[in-house]
Amino acid sequence: MRIKTNFLGVEQTIEVAEEQIFAFEPGIGGFDGLRRYALIAEEDSAVEWLQSVDDSDVCFALLEPFALLPDYSFEMSDSDVEGVGMEEPGDVIVRSILTLHEDPALITVNLLAPLVLCRRTHLARQVILQGVDYSMRYPVLTAIEAMAGEDELRASA
Repeated sequence: MRIKTNFLGVEQTIEVAEEQIFAFEPGIGGFDGLRRYALIAEEDSAVEWLQSVDDSDVCFALLEPFALLPDYSFEMSDSDVEGVGMEEPGDVIVRSILTLHEDPALITVNLLAPLVLCRRTHLARQVILQGVDYSMRYPVLTAIEAMAGEDELRASA
């Protein structure tokens, strides 16, 4: 399938496979009218892109939250599990939306509202977590520095 994107301000048409397309029901917060997105991996990068199939100007930068915070966890409601058609935890891909900035210290990730995409059904939804201490604007650089510090401690032990 060919879709248009204005990724990084450059208009282009890209080819995506059907298995890269996910339908969000309901839509992502603030983008309720857009339901179909292509999940696009970036070579040699932890960042992935979620490009709207229906609006070339809408593209989200994503990050796997578990790579940033190994202790990150949450429980999904029964309605969210049913909504994406999840039968077992391995069915889903969990990603968090990044807010990009020229200054790396200002890049944040939304840990409070992860995206859950089901590989089996290609249904997806944004899950708003309740009763957790995760932030909508968690500083990515802080987490990377903390992980590097932990690695240094382990190496010196």
